[in-house]
Amino acid sequence: MADISAWAYACTPPVVRDIAIPDERAVASPPLGAGYPARLLTLPSRAGEAQRRLAGRMLLDLKGVEPPVYVMRSDSFDGTSGKLISWHRASSWLQPRHCEDIGNGVSVVLPEYALMQMARALTPAKLALLMFEACGIYTLAPQTQRMELVIHDLIAQDVLGPGVVLGGDDGVREFADARGRRVAFVDARGEDLGWQLSFDRMGNPTNLWKRPPLTSHACLERVVEELAGARGIRTAAKALALCCDGSGSPAESRALMMLCGPCWEGGEGWPWPSVNRRIDFDDQARCLAGTSYAVGDAVWMDKRVILEVKGYAYHADRQGFHEEEGRTAALEHMGFSVFSLTYDQMADLELFESRVHALAWLLGFPLKTRSRSFLMRRERLHRELFEG
Repeated sequence: MADISAWAYACTPPVVRDIAIPDERAVASPPLGAGYPARLLTLPSRAGEAQRRLAGRMLLDLKGVEPPVYVMRSDSFDGTSGKLISWHRASSWLQPRHCEDIGNGVSVVLPEYALMQMARALTPAKLALLMFEACGIYTLAPQTQRMELVIHDLIAQDVLGPGVVLGGDDGVREFADARGRRVAFVDARGEDLGWQLSFDRMGNPTNLWKRPPLTSHACLERVVEELAGARGIRTAAKALALCCDGSGSPAESRALMMLCGPCWEGGEGWPWPSVNRRIDFDDQARCLAGTSYAVGDAVWMDKRVILEVKGYAYHADRQGFHEEEGRTAALEHMGFSVFSLTYDQMADLELFESRVHALAWLLGFPLKTRSRSFLMRRERLHRELFEG
């Protein structure tokens, strides 16, 4: 299993993979069922071995993968694609070590190599968003009806809710520690941190999950070097220049790309900050914030400036407002200037430009000369990130 299907598998929370959907619920119409086509459960007698291996797993660990499943073969078999499987010849560079065996004769291409396969059909900016996700501490889980059915059930059973971590005793809080070093992403017992579904301020589930990184920027660099000359790798190399480790949300990824991406791709070209970095509070700051530390979205430590990127649900209730006010006061007490940027301000390029000027003044960073060619590249980058 490869390409976009392998990526969907990587973005499916492990504990959600382990829950089987009964056939009768799978084919029932939403909201009581998943609306899954019954013909994909009852295969004809002429169905091949690969179809049989995948059919039952679409209601188990492959429930985040939309059919037809992107499947590669290394031999010369000219399989006929259908509703369940889309056959493709294997990438010329693909080797067994690029894949993970998930049992029953099925292997899945590892996330970093799936990204290289997806690069053939994406622009550098679109691919960079996926790289941010892979190297960051979040994922956008696939929104298949099978996934949504299982998550709805888990919420109804109080197995899943705000603050609940699945698959571990502790969840992901930051990417970098107070010294700026990447954290280990394991709990006190040495077990991997679990996945945690994010809810908005109104208590509604989103499709964003917090989880340990799937890979790293350095690992992707090694893969690009390893596959030099392969189809799509030039796009992957450009995408790497647009991203970094540690992002905590799609909004953060977009902001970082616009501010720190190279000028030739439409970014401002600023130095990359320390992303999702822990800042420990002193006693006075603890009193102001009501907590012992904060995690800054983007921290330029030498400038003592923190950029906070706010998503859609920011300050949707009074409690959230007071929590944020106390946190900001604590950070200012610690000598930091806190600069907020909302999604709406980023989505409007004119508003975003005015905010960039203000942030540049605060940081003391130069602005790229607004030449006609740069403005065209910037508009193209912004359009790719915020339209559609």
